[in-house]
Amino acid sequence: MRNDMKSRGNNVFSNNKHRIYFSICGEGYGHSSRELAIAGQLKRRGADILMGSYGYVLERLKKSFDSIELKREFEMVGDKGSFDIGATIKKSRKTAMQFSSIIKEEKKAIEKFNATCVVADGRTAAIFAAFQLGLPCVNVSNQTSLEPFFKDSNFLVRLIGKPVEFTMQTATTLAEVTLIPDLSPPDTVCLASLGKSRHIMKKQCFVGPVVSSEFFEVSNAVDIKSHFILILLGGHSFRYPIFENILKIADQFPGVDFLIFTKFKSDHYPPNVKVSEFAKDISSYMKAADMIITQAGHSTAMEILTTGKPALIIPDKGQIEQENNARRMKELGTCETLDYDSLDPESLSSKIRDLLNDRKYCEKAVLYSEMSKNMKGPQRSADIIMELSRRTQCY
Repeated sequence: MRNDMKSRGNNVFSNNKHRIYFSICGEGYGHSSRELAIAGQLKRRGADILMGSYGYVLERLKKSFDSIELKREFEMVGDKGSFDIGATIKKSRKTAMQFSSIIKEEKKAIEKFNATCVVADGRTAAIFAAFQLGLPCVNVSNQTSLEPFFKDSNFLVRLIGKPVEFTMQTATTLAEVTLIPDLSPPDTVCLASLGKSRHIMKKQCFVGPVVSSEFFEVSNAVDIKSHFILILLGGHSFRYPIFENILKIADQFPGVDFLIFTKFKSDHYPPNVKVSEFAKDISSYMKAADMIITQAGHSTAMEILTTGKPALIIPDKGQIEQENNARRMKELGTCETLDYDSLDPESLSSKIRDLLNDRKYCEKAVLYSEMSKNMKGPQRSADIIMELSRRTQCY
């Protein structure tokens, strides 16, 4: 009998399988970028992965993992690059009324997949669903408080924002841990966006920047042999002034090329300006560049820190999170900043000269690059998820 029990016990443990369910916000690429990095680590360790999201992010996830479509919890609303928290909440009232049904759908997907651990990034429904099922849940976030968005708003926005903040804080306390994909304090870039309540702080674990493996590996050769500045603009029309001003000042920097990734077009380009819409491996260009000009979404900020390049950060107007990130990176000494109100050819060329000629920016950038790589964010995140997954299987 004892040998039979031992045999059966061994079979139970040998058949254990880590099945990790990811629920990812589909508003912007940042959430999916870091979860793809973590999921890649888990897959290499033998875990089964199921991704859930919506929109163009879902299509991105499908290229690498089994994926299912989820209902969106909210829809971000902006005006010419400015994030409108009031309009976002009003626009999302319909989905808020359906929140319980969204939780039920998440719960059903988790049960059908037979998940052993849930990972939520930008979605609270998955946290509530995991809690109801008694499953361990990892919350991944660079923002555990919405207060920065509300504090300068009118009374009505602050009033309707309170329940949203309460829901976020409740979800955060229900998760086993919140992984902050950023440097440890006091060097944390997203520090201003983190909750200061002890109930929130005790759940936060700073794992280091979580970026794709390409940023940690030896880069591939790029098709530019000269010194060059990399400019990442995308196609948002409100970023056109950056493009326009780059074309005006490029000839002031002989011997330096300007490589712009954007959808913007011009009838005339200076000889040292190259424009492309797409790069299969943007990390190689980031690592080869002398400096980078871009906005300051959190994932982009972490990629810049990991590559160890000085940067000129121009936050999208009205994007409080980006403004906070830019301010912190400047405090760390790795970048200079500009805003759209002060953007003109003279200020742009002056900032570029400072970044190219003053070694202090490069030295700080290299310091934080080493720190970022040593923290091994994707690996540490996977370690924590695997440990929580293991807990539900050890009986």
